[in-house]
Amino acid sequence: MSIDEPTIAVLDAEDETADEKAGRSTRRKRLIAFVAIIAVLFVGIAAWQMRSGTNPAIAGSTAITAEQLEEQYGVRLDVIGLLASGGLLELRFQVTDADKATALFGEVEDMPVLAVEGTTKVLYSAKGMKHSLVLLDGASYFFLYGNVGNVVQEGSNVAFVMNGVRIPHLTVMK
Repeated sequence: MSIDEPTIAVLDAEDETADEKAGRSTRRKRLIAFVAIIAVLFVGIAAWQMRSGTNPAIAGSTAITAEQLEEQYGVRLDVIGLLASGGLLELRFQVTDADKATALFGEVEDMPVLAVEGTTKVLYSAKGMKHSLVLLDGASYFFLYGNVGNVVQEGSNVAFVMNGVRIPHLTVMK
């Protein structure tokens, strides 16, 4: 190996044509533009989802009216109200047909949630405690939900979501 060989290699690199340099520069600019477009699209989609308030609790659920809930599932929602200086929400309901209501209420894993409309916030009823819900015609029941961070205020709209069924636009009372 002689001393001149590395010098020749350096000279060959310096002898690169203007067209080759321009081609490499163009490819680099295209790559940067492509990455920038992908980043803008990603940020735009994320911002759209946050602004649209797409709530994960309502994904895959079917919206029905309160009247349909009673007709199809034998459950009448009475009230969603704030308790404990706004720290809790109470959802009260009455079973009008226990046979139909059994299709809606299941085990602890199937506890209903409240999706805060216009946000991605979801309020959960207490989990982890063993419970059984004996459904009786004409009986009234309730679920309590923690209002962490006071995300729900009087007049807020929530959706009751249970086993793929959603009753939207329920107004929270005080």
